[in-house]
Amino acid sequence: MDPGTILAVVEASATTLSVIARYSSKVKSAKADIERLQNEVKEFHEMSQKVQELVQSSGATRLPISTSFAEATKQSLLDIIALEDKLNPSKGGRIMKRLGIRALKWPLTSKEVDECIKTLERHNKRFSLALIADQTSLVLNIDANLTQLTENQDLAEQDRQLATLPCAVNASFNSYFRQHEPQCVPGTRVDLLSQLQDWSNDHERPIFWLNGMAGTGKSTIARTVAHKFHSQRSLGASFFFSRGVGDLGHAASFVGTLAHQLADASPLLKRFICEAITTNHNITMQGLRNQWKVLIVQPLSRLNGQRLTLSLVIDALDECENQEDIKLILQLFVEIKDLVAVNFGIFVTSRPETPIRLGFRDMPNIIYQDLVLQNIPRSTVEHDIRNFLKHDFHEIGSEHNLQGWPSEMDIESLVQASDCLFIYAATVCRFVRDPNWLPDQRLHLILQSNAKGSQPTAKLDEMYTQVLRCSITTDQGEVEKAELGKRFRNSVGTIVLLFDVLSAPMLATLLSIPTREVEISLNSLHSLLNIPESPDSPIRLLHPSFRDFLLDIKRCQDTQFWIDQNSVDKNLVTNCLQLLSNILRRDICGLKTPGATASKAQDDINVHLPLHVQYACQYWVDHLERGDHNSRIEAGLCDNGQVHNFLQTHLLHWLEALSLMGKTSQGIVAITKLERMFQDDKHPSLRAVVQDAKRFILSNRSIIEEAPLQIYASALIFSPKQSLIRKRYSNQFPCWILKYPLTEDKWSSCLQTLEDHTGPVCAVAFSPDGKQLASGSCDGTVGLWDPATGALRSTLEGHTGLVWAVAFSPDGKQLASGSDDSTVRLWDPATGALRSTLEGHTGLVWAVAFSPDGKQLASGSDDSTVRLWDPATGALRSTLEGHTGRVNAVAFSPDGKQLASGSDDSTVRLWDPATGALRSSLKGHTSVVWAVAFSPDGKQLASGWGDDTVRLWDLATGALRSTLEGHTRPVCAVAFSPDGKQLASGSGDDTVRLWDRATGALRSSLKGHTSVVNAVAFSPDGKQLASGSDDRTVRLWDPALRSTLEGHTDYVWAVAFSSDGKQLASGSSDGTVQLWDPATGALRSTLEGHTGLVRAVAFSPDGKQLASGSNDDTVRLWDRATGALRSTLEGHTGEVRAVAFSPDGKQLASGSNDDTVRLWDRATGALRSTLEGHTREVRAVAFSPDGKQLASGSGDGTVRLWDPATGALRSSLKGHTSVVDAVAFSPDGKQLASMSADGTVRFWDLVTQQTLQIFDVNVTDTELAFTADGLHIITNRGQIQLTAVSHRPQEQVSLPNSWVISRNWLFLGTHKMLWLPPDFRLRCPAKRDQILVIGRPLGRINFLELDANSALIGN
Repeated sequence: MDPGTILAVVEASATTLSVIARYSSKVKSAKADIERLQNEVKEFHEMSQKVQELVQSSGATRLPISTSFAEATKQSLLDIIALEDKLNPSKGGRIMKRLGIRALKWPLTSKEVDECIKTLERHNKRFSLALIADQTSLVLNIDANLTQLTENQDLAEQDRQLATLPCAVNASFNSYFRQHEPQCVPGTRVDLLSQLQDWSNDHERPIFWLNGMAGTGKSTIARTVAHKFHSQRSLGASFFFSRGVGDLGHAASFVGTLAHQLADASPLLKRFICEAITTNHNITMQGLRNQWKVLIVQPLSRLNGQRLTLSLVIDALDECENQEDIKLILQLFVEIKDLVAVNFGIFVTSRPETPIRLGFRDMPNIIYQDLVLQNIPRSTVEHDIRNFLKHDFHEIGSEHNLQGWPSEMDIESLVQASDCLFIYAATVCRFVRDPNWLPDQRLHLILQSNAKGSQPTAKLDEMYTQVLRCSITTDQGEVEKAELGKRFRNSVGTIVLLFDVLSAPMLATLLSIPTREVEISLNSLHSLLNIPESPDSPIRLLHPSFRDFLLDIKRCQDTQFWIDQNSVDKNLVTNCLQLLSNILRRDICGLKTPGATASKAQDDINVHLPLHVQYACQYWVDHLERGDHNSRIEAGLCDNGQVHNFLQTHLLHWLEALSLMGKTSQGIVAITKLERMFQDDKHPSLRAVVQDAKRFILSNRSIIEEAPLQIYASALIFSPKQSLIRKRYSNQFPCWILKYPLTEDKWSSCLQTLEDHTGPVCAVAFSPDGKQLASGSCDGTVGLWDPATGALRSTLEGHTGLVWAVAFSPDGKQLASGSDDSTVRLWDPATGALRSTLEGHTGLVWAVAFSPDGKQLASGSDDSTVRLWDPATGALRSTLEGHTGRVNAVAFSPDGKQLASGSDDSTVRLWDPATGALRSSLKGHTSVVWAVAFSPDGKQLASGWGDDTVRLWDLATGALRSTLEGHTRPVCAVAFSPDGKQLASGSGDDTVRLWDRATGALRSSLKGHTSVVNAVAFSPDGKQLASGSDDRTVRLWDPALRSTLEGHTDYVWAVAFSSDGKQLASGSSDGTVQLWDPATGALRSTLEGHTGLVRAVAFSPDGKQLASGSNDDTVRLWDRATGALRSTLEGHTGEVRAVAFSPDGKQLASGSNDDTVRLWDRATGALRSTLEGHTREVRAVAFSPDGKQLASGSGDGTVRLWDPATGALRSSLKGHTSVVDAVAFSPDGKQLASMSADGTVRFWDLVTQQTLQIFDVNVTDTELAFTADGLHIITNRGQIQLTAVSHRPQEQVSLPNSWVISRNWLFLGTHKMLWLPPDFRLRCPAKRDQILVIGRPLGRINFLELDANSALIGN
């Protein structure tokens, strides 16, 4: 191993530690996360130092460090550098660069910190193993064993990583599922197989498309080729699509399956794929584009010098059920053209369906070749079919001792009847081979048919008809024939229309008929169906042409066999819903604990949810969708119909089942399909239920996926009061919640929150068809999302700086992005491929925009210029100069004749893009212009300004029409709705506002983001509004909906109960104090007067007064009964962070950012004394029970004890290594508890001034108190039991019936009980008895009353 690598690791980890230390000292929020990460990085740094010492030691030249360990060390270097990049404040969000109005902010979420810690833990374990094993090897000289040990560990980890990929186990050519499927008979397809062998040797054109109509033998050729490549060790992977066979019928597992198989092709390739999985932990949740790039193309690109020859075999691409996926797969195939590290090719077979033909038509001819089976000379195909028939009939004749059978004439008749379709010959052979019949008689039945017709399948159709008549209705009376036909249509009709395969018993249960009836119906159809001997194995079609035949009444003219698809699908919907109604119930897998994860049920899920039940859960909506309008109504898609009743009774049970199956996203798709089935205003009740169910699932998707039983807890109680689902299932509310949180009346404007970016989101744009949403982020990537489901389709990587701007071309075929790296990049949004990089700007690129005809692309930059580019060639057309400050925004007019630009020089300029001439300048203020947008009719221009306003200009006259005021921070983004009636604006005040363009009136203010809103964009239909924020999220809004709740309008910083528990006070960033009734959750009054945020509140012991401290440097005293302001206490020169009354109520203490504690006379408001000594801000104050001592906790890490009578300092308690946030005296006043950002609670003896116990709580909390008996310390995380003296950190102890809040969960003891959604997460928590108070991010207060006895597990 290169010693320089481990040295670089040591240095990078040291740098990262210093960056974290800066956050630790300056950032007041996220203290626990900072502390946790700091500890892990410190351990990683120390471990890497030990490895460095070992590498540099005298005997290090003999260290048997494996190649994999060396590579892992390099990966650890990349990971620690990546972490440092994320934390580096110089790479902060847009608002930091643009406005400089935000303080240093912690850039990682708790989830991201967890992921970083897991990565570092993995590296630490590897270093630890190397230290132990390498040192042992030096002493004992057991190099070989060490290497084997390390490599075995690596292999085990790789297998674990691969197991996380979605994999269709039956997709490969040699799966158990396909073990009896034939290959080409020797002597057939000789020339074609030889041609494919030559192609695979050099892959001169890397894609080979073999196409042909149904029955021409494509799959048999594909199996033969796959076997041959496999024997030559050149098969990379294979995927055989099969419609109606579960995950073989769609592309969800396509890339994961290929990657899983490719990993077996080369140990090095396996490592590269596993590293990709590790680096991209959520890759399985992303779209096919990203999966293909990360799991296939990038690992193959790293195989330098390996000289590998690999081919993929993809059969029956047309059997993939989603045409959009087919198009995408073909686009992805094109990306292999740039692979140079490996000789790589893809062999694909399909019918010549239109999407596939068009997909290949769009490919450059130089990268693919095709062969049409129908174009092979007829004589060649007939020769192969003749050899095939002779081969099979020879075997049949030998089994039955038939000599000279069949005759050459019979063989030739069959060859001619096959009409070059191999499926004809194969089906005839299977039919004749039936052991229950004499083969010569069966052959005679086939030969006597005389099909006529112009259709290419006429003879095949006649053969299918003859086989069915012989197998089902031979020598039967009319009544019996009718009954057998009915059974056939019921059983076989279901089989050919299933979306996944089922065994005979499962099929029978689904259809509510005896298993024996299914078996009898299918017993004579072995020549047409694959009917396994084992009753537990699924039944499937031998060839899709049989399905095509049965469903086409023009081909299947015998009506006793024709399958009426609408009728079968309607019956399947009915059977599925009846089955689910009988089987599904709450907690069907017996998880019991409300927070139990779905993974805990995986071992026995098939017991509680048999495969036929899982089938019904997944596909009942698909069967309903496939029917026509009338059949849907007959199936119950109407008010009070079967579908309506099912959703009213079993919706939650169905969602629980889908979660247990890992198919929650399929539930979202299903509900969306249901919503689209309503073609008119009929069935309003059902429509309303479906629409409400969609919002319910989308809002709770993440927790439904994780913990199924939270459907009945968190998902229900946090839904709006008027939600139909909440109302209908109110009887399912948890019995242990006595008072439910106050929620909005209706669903909020926010439809979805998209959270995959790891940096601030600076730009958003919809594609012209509305099917894609692009986002540009400070993490250096462009995200492509499906706005309908919220799924991340792909991530475009390539920029070396932050991405500030994105824009789609008018035809949607190009996506432009502008970046910190001074470039504009053009991408293909279909494949994610980089098309070109436009270089020329000398500063970062803030804005990009396409002209309406797509022939020009404008970009605005830090270099004060606007540049116009030709997107087709990437050539620079012109540079528009004139601005004297950076250009923040550009936009074309709808007719393309004007280009607007907004700049730091406080002007909006209008240019002629054809000539580059300046037409006019719009001046109205001295502040920065951040955003510009033309109205759809081109008559107005909107601009967002640094003075917190939006301005509307008349483009005909250049006059200012109106100024829209309301934002309290600079306006960073503006966008008109497609109809031009609304204008959206995003601001540094964290809100999106919607304005009436005609009147300038504010329509609504959309709140939800917790940081600056950098971008807004309407969808093409105007039904969605996207916003991107510094909080690293993209939110999708319904601009027609508004919020209804009352409360604070900004963050809640402090809450406190009155001594009698009958009132709660809250202090907020909106400068108000609000008084609430905890019994009802009602807002009683709002106290206004502070001119800054309210940081602290406290009630007097008699409950008559309320004190509040603010960053306006004052303490205010209020009359609790009337809400009147009694007095304002002035004197502090910094923010007041803490207030506390003395036990007798005569004094008030306040702690401030001016590093002092001040004591005030409550009655007069006079300042009694100023206590000085702390060297940093005072964050907490508390009086002893007898009032003779005052404790203060400070940012200097100390607790100080004062004599409030004299103001003298009594003692200083030192031990905490970070800021002290809370202090509390024991009931007897002899002990003190303190809580710090170092993650500990310390228990002090005030007589000896020594630490009695240290508790490792890992979080900073604002609540700290003793129980009345003094035996426990109370925190919001639970109760700490005080035991024997210990100076070593101890884990926090939670009592079995103690409610604990941790990581967005409410625990009872150690059991997860209730998940808190993003809008209900703790901002400022408090508890009193069993009442939990939550100050929400949007400034609202919520109360939960809990009953531990009712909630105890097992009760």
